[in-house]
Amino acid sequence: MNVYLLWSTYAVRMKEYENIYSLSDREIAEDVGKKIRRIRLNENISRDELQLITGVHRKTIGDIENGKNVTLVTLISVLRGLNALHLLDQLAADEIASPVSMAMNKGKVRERATGRR
Repeated sequence: MNVYLLWSTYAVRMKEYENIYSLSDREIAEDVGKKIRRIRLNENISRDELQLITGVHRKTIGDIENGKNVTLVTLISVLRGLNALHLLDQLAADEIASPVSMAMNKGKVRERATGRR
């Protein structure tokens, strides 16, 4: 991969992070809800139909779409019902440890944090 393309890709990703970090938790929840609503509408699925598919009450589906608090399990159920679990790929993917960190930790995987000293 050419260096310019690699740097451009990195710069775009960093810009995305800057944007999301400038948002409040509420704004992020609202953006996620809008995306889920857009997916549901693009799939031409009503809230009632999604309720039948997922077992999640239509009011709760509306709460998700409006950025209100729901459990992670409920969100996963709705994403599964919309065939959109791929949106969680980065969170669910196995972590690949770098060779440097493996050498520093002598092959052990950290299980606890000691906090800053």
